[in-house]
Amino acid sequence: MNKHLFFISFFTFSGFYAVLAILISLGMTGVTRYVNVPLRLLTTIVMLYVFFKSFDRNTFKGSNGIYVFLFCLFWTVYLSKVVWHQSFNFKLVRTWYEYVFYAFNFCFLPFLSFLSINFSKYKNDILNALLYSGLIMGLVSFYLYRDLLTSGIGRISNVIYTDSDQGTISPLALSYAGSLTIALCIYKYLYEYISLNKTQIILLILNLILSIIMFYLGASRGSVVALLLSLLILFFYGNRKIRVKFLFVGLIFFPILIAGAIKMGSAVFTRTTNTIESESIGGREKFWLDSWNEFLNYPFLGGRIEIGFYPHNFLLEVLMATGFIGGILLLSVLIKGVINIHKKSAFEEGYVWVMLVLCQGVIQYSFSGAVYFAILLFFPLGLAFSSYYKPSVNNYNFKNQYD
Repeated sequence: MNKHLFFISFFTFSGFYAVLAILISLGMTGVTRYVNVPLRLLTTIVMLYVFFKSFDRNTFKGSNGIYVFLFCLFWTVYLSKVVWHQSFNFKLVRTWYEYVFYAFNFCFLPFLSFLSINFSKYKNDILNALLYSGLIMGLVSFYLYRDLLTSGIGRISNVIYTDSDQGTISPLALSYAGSLTIALCIYKYLYEYISLNKTQIILLILNLILSIIMFYLGASRGSVVALLLSLLILFFYGNRKIRVKFLFVGLIFFPILIAGAIKMGSAVFTRTTNTIESESIGGREKFWLDSWNEFLNYPFLGGRIEIGFYPHNFLLEVLMATGFIGGILLLSVLIKGVINIHKKSAFEEGYVWVMLVLCQGVIQYSFSGAVYFAILLFFPLGLAFSSYYKPSVNNYNFKNQYD
């Protein structure tokens, strides 16, 4: 089971894009789809195995079962709307079965498979998989874009304007993978430093450096918000020693982070400050306004699931597509999940990183991506319910250990 969970956790986000980066580095950009789909099918099979292997009826009893039911009901409503669109020949960006496959692979199965496991037993396997996937993606990205690190390119997507033959990884994938791995590396250093050996510390530092480079290359404004909120979470749940260490590291880390962005010519901070000054988010306001108007026109069960394109905000997308009904269903699960993680994180440091991943997911899919791709949202939500209803045997108040 450890290997299976490591596998699906590895390919949850960064590992998947690491494979794409390897293909691009080998000049095989044209065959990425022929690798992506089989890889997703394989992760689907492994997630199904994990779910049925770990299935426990008690997991789905009581209030936990209620929220699982609400989650399943939401996706039933959403996918019913997809089929309805197809039946009445409404325009869809994708074929109807792609929505079903993506929702099943990125949202439904990750939630149920990670909900069904004993979090306390496998939490280190999952966390290590996320860290190693970030490390490999960082290494491949560094190799692929090493000549651009001091070129002042601003953002990796700008490469297409200087060399149309140069394949690039999605800047959003780079930036959010960097932000997520930075947050997890800092968590590991602050909360689990005492358990690390020298080799692990060196790998952690290397991972942090490579993740910062990805963060620079992607230069996404949303990833800046995600990173800042993640740092606040790390500070909030830390005990007195962790908070002191956090402030000390911050005095060194932030100047280096800003200086590195200037040295590389990254636009990550300038794009963020420009957004604040201009009060514009790269044209997303039109998507958001159209989605909101669609919801107002059909508030009960929603109208169209897309208006030419998804709105780059999962909440507006849900309201637009499924109305109050779908919005209440999904928000109920999300809010309960946050409460679950908060309760556990307040007493055990081992659950704080789940809050980090959920934070990253909420921010990412509030500014980009479609709800049926939101694996970084639904994967930690599954862990949220697993972590709360399956606490570790040796539960103790971590804060009191050092206070």
